[in-house]
Amino acid sequence: MKPSMIRLAASPTPTPRTHLEIGNQIFHNGAPVQLLYRVAHDRNRETWHVRPLFVEAPDRNEEFHPSDRISYLHTIRTRAA
Repeated sequence: MKPSMIRLAASPTPTPRTHLEIGNQIFHNGAPVQLLYRVAHDRNRETWHVRPLFVEAPDRNEEFHPSDRISYLHTIRTRAA
């Protein structure tokens, strides 16, 4: 019976961000955008077609990497007085 060998990867590759969904409004590296649809993805990045928020600018493709800073926009609702 051969002893089993466990080898760790020299540099583990990050997985794509699976928590991004169509319609999410996020800050991607400080820029507010809305995710329209995913164009492509692989193990190291995802490309999304996005719409900039709060500014007049054309839709564009943006690459998302695991090292990017992403935070979600939250809607604050007030109670009717």
